[in-house]
Amino acid sequence: MPTRRFKMLDAILFVILLLIGYGCSVKNKFSIINFAHLYNHAEKPLITGLKIFHESDSNSRVYVRYKPSSLHYVLKMGRSYYRADYSISYRLFSSYESAAIVDSSTFKMFDSLYFQNDLSLVYNFPIKTLPGNNYIVEIKFSDSNRGIDSYYSQEINRKDANNSQHFLLVDQQDEVIFEEWVSWKTKFRIITPKTNLTKLFVDYYDDVFPAARTPFSLSHSPVYQLKPKEKYILEINDGITDYLQYGREGFFHFRSDSITKDGFTIFRFHDDYPEIKESELMPGPMRYITTDPEYAMLAASKEPQTIVEKFWIEVAGNERRGFQLLENYYDLVKDANLFFTSYKEGWKTDRGMIYMIFGAPTEVFKKSEIETWIYGDPQKRTRLHFDFIQNKNPFTTNDFELVRQPDYKNPYFVAVDYLRR
Repeated sequence: MPTRRFKMLDAILFVILLLIGYGCSVKNKFSIINFAHLYNHAEKPLITGLKIFHESDSNSRVYVRYKPSSLHYVLKMGRSYYRADYSISYRLFSSYESAAIVDSSTFKMFDSLYFQNDLSLVYNFPIKTLPGNNYIVEIKFSDSNRGIDSYYSQEINRKDANNSQHFLLVDQQDEVIFEEWVSWKTKFRIITPKTNLTKLFVDYYDDVFPAARTPFSLSHSPVYQLKPKEKYILEINDGITDYLQYGREGFFHFRSDSITKDGFTIFRFHDDYPEIKESELMPGPMRYITTDPEYAMLAASKEPQTIVEKFWIEVAGNERRGFQLLENYYDLVKDANLFFTSYKEGWKTDRGMIYMIFGAPTEVFKKSEIETWIYGDPQKRTRLHFDFIQNKNPFTTNDFELVRQPDYKNPYFVAVDYLRR
């Protein structure tokens, strides 16, 4: 009898452990998290920048940029000041699909100094990572006063010994530069833990790339055979370069080895990027919502701003609404540049094109090398799905290509017609 009793207890315990394991597996598999808030400025994302820097062979440092103005400050009884209570948590996984947590921690914070202040703050923390491995770090930013959790993710590449995460850009105030692009005004330095490195090989490109093809186009994706316009060597001493400043447009690819393609890229787009303020640049993003004759007229005009304004006024039926539609459209251009910049301006990318035509997606799901966007009410059958596949690109990890389908033609033109009303 005792033997049978213990066997029954063992069986019950096994089932309990199995159920616990199943529960943890579902809970920890964050590829089911909806990341739509990343691309929706109306929701005021709590985190505005993430950066990974491999500061040693065993440590990677995570930099998190956020705006206190997005936090909820409250005045509690017995206190004479407003205070925000929030936390930053992380969980480390081996992939998007993995259920096993490699590491995790939570950092609790509060603030009363930056109430109603629009500046950005940066918090950083180290995590243990090992060379030869890749990871996914999930960041959860929690606003305790509002009871809101926002999730973010970032790939950590430890397999490539010379990739961009071994280098960090800082400005003249030693503040981390989170974007992959710089303006003509920006003076910056490059930092690396590789203190024995004495030079970087730099390739400069001035190629200009076209806007994305329509989502229903079945023509083959263009293949670019890029050749640098210029090559030079940048000296680096004790893990840091002198200050750099780029006036000319194009992109600069840095490598620590002249043989490998692995490295990092700094993009220098037009002045005022990610906004478009120069008159001659205004016709470009109009390509998605104009007919061929309309676009040819816009592109050939000697007064592009005037003719773009005229286009929107005619579409709207009156000047006031026309200028509002124009402003709304170029706000989409700016957002696309902020969210989707890769080897070309964000509005020219596949995700940028879909974002500008259909707006912010209802749902966004991430898996290894794929991002899925869904539009429409989850309770209805008429939903629109877009899959974007991550391209292997030596210049950027943010190059995603749309899986195009003929069925997208009708919803595309319906959305364009809506934008033109």
